[in-house]
Amino acid sequence: MLTTRALLLAGLPGLPLAMAALPVYVFTPMLYAGEYGMPLALVGALLFGARLLDTAQDPLLGILQDRLPAKTLPIVTLLMLALGLAGFFWLLLPFSGFSLAWQMAASLLLVYTAHGWISIALYRYSAALSRQPKERERIVAWREGLSVAGVLLAAALPAMLSARYGIKTGLAGFAALLVVASLLALWAFNHAPSAPPTTPEQQDWRIVLGDQRFLALLLVLLLNAMAMALPATLFNFYVADVLRAPDLAGAFLLSYFLCAAASLPLWLMLATRLGKVRAWYVGMALALAGFALVPWLTEDNRAAFWLVCIATGTALGADLAYSTAMVADIIGDRVKSAGGAYFGAVSLVGKLALALAAGTALPLAALAGYAPGNSANTGALILLYAGLPCAVKLMAWFWLARLRPQLEANS
Repeated sequence: MLTTRALLLAGLPGLPLAMAALPVYVFTPMLYAGEYGMPLALVGALLFGARLLDTAQDPLLGILQDRLPAKTLPIVTLLMLALGLAGFFWLLLPFSGFSLAWQMAASLLLVYTAHGWISIALYRYSAALSRQPKERERIVAWREGLSVAGVLLAAALPAMLSARYGIKTGLAGFAALLVVASLLALWAFNHAPSAPPTTPEQQDWRIVLGDQRFLALLLVLLLNAMAMALPATLFNFYVADVLRAPDLAGAFLLSYFLCAAASLPLWLMLATRLGKVRAWYVGMALALAGFALVPWLTEDNRAAFWLVCIATGTALGADLAYSTAMVADIIGDRVKSAGGAYFGAVSLVGKLALALAAGTALPLAALAGYAPGNSANTGALILLYAGLPCAVKLMAWFWLARLRPQLEANS
């Protein structure tokens, strides 16, 4: 049984990873479209293209981690950390006199590659740390809970710093704090429990592609992740131009992720009573109920948006608690031979969801006539922010229902 200290040290790297992820897909569209004046459709196209390339390379990163010598993996991971932090600063503060579009694309690829490598390494480590399903749930809960803490910082600090110093300076200040958090996580992971050594095999991706239960679960994860990514991509635009409350964006995000973090113990208890699959149904239903309020909200009743944040944030806790825990249950002891390939596939679908969200939501909003800073034509924005995610969430529910007997057999 892992101690609380061991779980804390093992999960702490999830904090800076989450800190880096949120600004890229929540604040970058507003930064480049609003501050730098880049067309909204071009921002969406660049985010989509960079994420698509990132998605395609994730399986290769997973296989490479499976085959790297044990002594080499930490060195490469440390190098990726340095490159990722450099790319993050470059993305937020591009050089003058050079193509803005090319700089955005190059810095995104640098950040995405580093983030993907470190995420897969952390997934592999977490899955190898214990073979017991209940123990894995605790490991996942600690890792995701600390990730939510990182998201809380990423939700509140950039908004607070930007309100006082401007968006470019505010985000740069946040990037400096990210460096400090990364060094802290590096120290913690160096003192974390050692996972049992793994034995790579040449047939890693053949194992994954032949696992029908895992492939079916991947479809659920893809749809569910896209249902979360769509509103995240449009969040700042919705708050600024529909609710007319850009100064409350940080507080809204903070309440959303606070509810996700606070609800994790409750979701774990509910899974004990109902099982993970049926408990996840409850979480999905709660998300649908929250988004059902959105079409009736305006700047006159925007206080009701707190209810949307509370409901959907609590539902996010279920997504965090159950998704990767179910993956670990299906993989079982195969984490020794193909853990990198399995979790490379998980990372792949998560990034594909973000790519699809940016590549559809932003161009469709521009095509419908929406422009940042214009509250006269927001009908399409509202539909894309709430209606489309609900439709995708229902599809995830349908596929989860089909997979339920196989998933419960692994619990």
